[in-house]
Amino acid sequence: MSSKEEDSSMEIGSISFPVTEAFRYCVESIRKRFTRALITAISILLGIAFYVTIRSMNTILPNVGQQPPQAYQMLMAIIALLVCGVGIVNSMLMSVTERYKEIGTIKCLGATDTSVLEIFLIEALLLGLLGGVIGAFAGWIAAVGIFSFQFGIGGVFPAGKTAIVMLQYLRYIAEAVGISVFLSVVAAAYPAFYASRHPAEALRYEI
Repeated sequence: MSSKEEDSSMEIGSISFPVTEAFRYCVESIRKRFTRALITAISILLGIAFYVTIRSMNTILPNVGQQPPQAYQMLMAIIALLVCGVGIVNSMLMSVTERYKEIGTIKCLGATDTSVLEIFLIEALLLGLLGGVIGAFAGWIAAVGIFSFQFGIGGVFPAGKTAIVMLQYLRYIAEAVGISVFLSVVAAAYPAFYASRHPAEALRYEI
């Protein structure tokens, strides 16, 4: 058998699924399942907003002569993120369950395990990014608003240190967005992997 024939035989049974097409597919899937996607994004948003509010207090309170957040407050923020992660896991598991037949169909049409994983991980990344960005800025704005009302704008943006504190705030926001994306992708990894590895079960599944 020639090398050309070997290459063509290796292509049988698989299809090309570019990242751009996977991205478009994920956006369409989120649009079709908007309510579930919104619930997932809100659960991420709330946990991240609380986390950023606590983190922002680390910068604001010392500037106004107050003690920074205590260890138990940071622990509460971490617990909130863990609860957020559990909610994401539950939502993604239900999403995968609802789409078992869809997954089985595209597998039988030639999609690889990697393609199916790619679809769900990109979808989780988009939800995590959306919820994380909105939640991070919402938490920061809440902290700035509350403490500006209590101590004045100078307590939140002290004279001569505005650039430094802004960098700290941006670091907290970037940190929160990164945590949000990480949590979302990790939460989606197992159900997506399971579905991509069991196409026959997916086709037999009855909702």
